[in-house]
Amino acid sequence: MMLLTEMIFWISLGTLAHIYFGHLVVLVVMSKFGQRAVLKADIFPSVSIIICAYNEERHIARKIANCLDFDYPPGKVEIIVVSDGSHDGTNAILETVRANHPFVKTHYMLERSGKTACQNVAVQMASNEVLFLTDATTAHPRTALRLLVRSLHDPSVGCVTGKPVFNPGTGLISAGQQKRDRYEYYLRGKLGQVKTLFGAQDCIYAIPRNLYPTIRPDLDSGFVGPLKILEKGYRTVFEPEAVAIVDRRPPNIKDEFIRRSRIMLRGMRGLLHMRHLMNPFKYGFLAVSLISSRLLRWLTPVWLVSLLVSNVFLLNSPFYLGALLLQVAFYAAAVIAFFLEQRGYRPNVVFSVPLYVCTLAVAAADGLRRLLAGESGQLWQTRR
Repeated sequence: MMLLTEMIFWISLGTLAHIYFGHLVVLVVMSKFGQRAVLKADIFPSVSIIICAYNEERHIARKIANCLDFDYPPGKVEIIVVSDGSHDGTNAILETVRANHPFVKTHYMLERSGKTACQNVAVQMASNEVLFLTDATTAHPRTALRLLVRSLHDPSVGCVTGKPVFNPGTGLISAGQQKRDRYEYYLRGKLGQVKTLFGAQDCIYAIPRNLYPTIRPDLDSGFVGPLKILEKGYRTVFEPEAVAIVDRRPPNIKDEFIRRSRIMLRGMRGLLHMRHLMNPFKYGFLAVSLISSRLLRWLTPVWLVSLLVSNVFLLNSPFYLGALLLQVAFYAAAVIAFFLEQRGYRPNVVFSVPLYVCTLAVAAADGLRRLLAGESGQLWQTRR
């Protein structure tokens, strides 16, 4: 019994160390010896800008104006907006815009169907060489589109994703998110240098029209789409200079919990749909990297709980006692930070990491619960 408990402890600890440190170290080392540089060039293919909107009367006119202002050759851009069963003033605004701009196309879904379904419709309406998929609530610098498509000059690249920028907040959740984002963007850069990214940022990515795969409406197109393109032999790369400025309030604990729970749910559904890519005998290190950066990470609450529970039964040495005390201190810091933030206090930024890690873990556990309950997360309300 003691041997089994020790095995659970070390497997859990080793898996957590691999997810957040080991895998990254391997990527850094591999990038030193076998980096796959992206062959960029200033190219100007014709582009169909795709925007899906649900009740976006506040943003949609400004979004279209932002896209019309891109530093891109005139006549090479069309804008396609699919309204996902909107019942506010979005459709009326789109009619006015379309009357003034003949290269703006619109489609109105009779009932709400979700983002992926809307994108599938928009792709069928598209007539240009490249699809630029973006959100109604984001704005881009004038150069964003040009910077994004230059990576498509590389024949090995089938998808290019950019960098979202969120409104900074003063709370601990915002501080934790910023630390996570720095880690995440570094990881994405290394993944792109060594192999490929596994997914794209929903608010900013580009795909050649002939590579776009029609995706089941209940799946996340920003995740499953790049995986299907990867299956065809093309990679997804990260272009940090292409930016999407997201108009969303700084996150609080509730907002981040809801968002991360949804990401976990839809991500796991997509991963199960594309599970054949996790076969290391067929896909080698690519499969190992996908398992490490997605499957094992999304199962973080499982590893954290098994580490803590197994540690409780292993107090027969100073090492295990110290390990338990460290875990208790970590979770105590998160609980203290939670209650202080709820009461309007701003404790030291050191508390941000425990609070944010625990928020992500609890949200991931909730996402797993929803997955097992058969939810799809196909429809959701954007947090304002």
